[in-house]
Amino acid sequence: MPVIRSLIASLAVVTLTAMPVSANDFTLRDSDGWSFGVAGALYAPLRSWGTSTIDGVGASFDMDLGEALEVLDFTLDGRAEAWNGRFGIVAEGHYLGISAQNGRTIGAGSRIVRVEATQSWLGLLGAYRVSQGQLANGQPFAFDLQGGARYNRIKQTIVGTGGAINLGGTQTWWEPVIAARFAWGIDDKWSASAHADASGFCVNGNELAYSLTLAASKKINDNTSFLFGWRYYAIDYATM
Repeated sequence: MPVIRSLIASLAVVTLTAMPVSANDFTLRDSDGWSFGVAGALYAPLRSWGTSTIDGVGASFDMDLGEALEVLDFTLDGRAEAWNGRFGIVAEGHYLGISAQNGRTIGAGSRIVRVEATQSWLGLLGAYRVSQGQLANGQPFAFDLQGGARYNRIKQTIVGTGGAINLGGTQTWWEPVIAARFAWGIDDKWSASAHADASGFCVNGNELAYSLTLAASKKINDNTSFLFGWRYYAIDYATM
C-alpha cells in the first residue's frame, strides 16, 4: 500500500517564457485573436518533509535545501497557455525524481541500500478571466479561474541488499483540479502573480493535493520574459 504525505516549499531558479509580451504578463491583456505562451521552470526544493510507506515499510523525511539537492535527480515544470479574449486553455506538466542511499535494517538482517521515487503529472484546464482593470498606479490586473483534469504518475522503489527487498511499484490515476490566479502589473518592466490550485478531492486515492505559487516576471524583450518565484506544494495520497 503506497502512502505519501508530503510538503514541499520550493524556489523557481530558472524560468523563461516565450510569447508576445508587453510591459506585463500576457494574461493581463485582451487580444482580438488567439495569443499563446510557453514557460518552463526548474524548481529547487527549499525544504521537503513528510512520510512515505510501501508495503508496511515506512520512512519519514525532513530535508533542507542542501539535503534535498543531494538526492534530487531532476525536476522540471512546464506550462502552455492559449487565450482568446476572456477564455483560455492551459496545459501543464510536472516531473520530480529523487534517489538516495539508506542503511536501515529490515526483517532478518536485510538492509535497504537504495530508495527511488518519481512523481509527475499532466493537466489540461479551461480558464475564464473573471475580472480585469487598472490599479491605482495605472497598471493592469486580471483575475481568472481554471478547472479541468490531471493525469498523475508516482513510482516508488525500495531495493535491499542482494535483491532481498524489492518493494514498491507504479501508481497512475486521473483527478479533478481547480485553480485561481491573480496577476497585476508593477511597472513598465515588472509584473507579478499569485496562483493557487487544489486537486484530488478523494478521487482515486488522492485525499487532497494543493499548491500556492507566488511569482514575478521581468520583460527581457518583445518575446521573452524572465520569471522567478516560490511554491508550496502538499499531497496526501494512499491506495490499497
